[in-house]
Amino acid sequence: MGETDPVGEDGRGGVDGVVSTADAADLTSDDDITMLARRARTVLAGGRTALLTLPCERARGWVGMIDDGGEPLLVARTDGRAAQAARSGRRSWVDVPGHCGERLILAGTLRVVPGTIAQILCRLADLGRSVDPIDAVADGLAMLAVSVDEVVLCLPPADQAGRVRRWSSSTVGHRIDLATYALAEPDLIDAYAPELIDHLNTRHAEQMCQLVGGGRSPEGDIAGAHASSLDRYGMDLWRVDATGAHPVRIVFDEPLGEPRSLGRELRRLLERAGRTAE
Repeated sequence: MGETDPVGEDGRGGVDGVVSTADAADLTSDDDITMLARRARTVLAGGRTALLTLPCERARGWVGMIDDGGEPLLVARTDGRAAQAARSGRRSWVDVPGHCGERLILAGTLRVVPGTIAQILCRLADLGRSVDPIDAVADGLAMLAVSVDEVVLCLPPADQAGRVRRWSSSTVGHRIDLATYALAEPDLIDAYAPELIDHLNTRHAEQMCQLVGGGRSPEGDIAGAHASSLDRYGMDLWRVDATGAHPVRIVFDEPLGEPRSLGRELRRLLERAGRTAE
């Protein structure tokens, strides 16, 4: 657990003391409730850090995090306050920031996950979550988990989506039913999009130029290409040439199911573009 700050004097273990909440069922249709749950799961899947609060210890701090089927797994020092709280089965909550300004709050009992961090990450990678959330696996670290029994999702104002830099204490969160949350599936492409886009632009710049150039070698009139957004159905790029920057939409043959499918889809597109250019 990182550097800690004090929390409220009452030490409450529920999220009602953190933000004002309203039951999602009171505000939206069944479809909207399902969408909220899916968005909550996507925020968690895309999270790499979380703000862990230990109300009984009156402390909080940022920790490394990865999603495990809707439960946040947290990386903390084995001799730290978070691990001690987990061994005692203390109640806690985590705040997970989303890419578009969301705030996901998950509360429940903190526990220690058996096994080494390397073993746990290997298991998660086998599920298709191939983007490594932790740069290094060091000695003296433990993996903790929150046994989730409360879920609240705070959404940014419509005019501030993607631009929120600080959470407001006046935000009203949508409380999501546990069963709906558990049954929802995250959009892993949306969750990993920032990392995947960065990978494409830094490691596969030449291939991006070939895509926007119709399979031709990135020479001549194409000065460069830059991927700007990615979803299950395609990706948006900027094609840069002598006349300026031009938007290009690449549509996938099939919707992507998980991050590893992006590489397979791009290989098909490049092979097809290469045959067309011949």
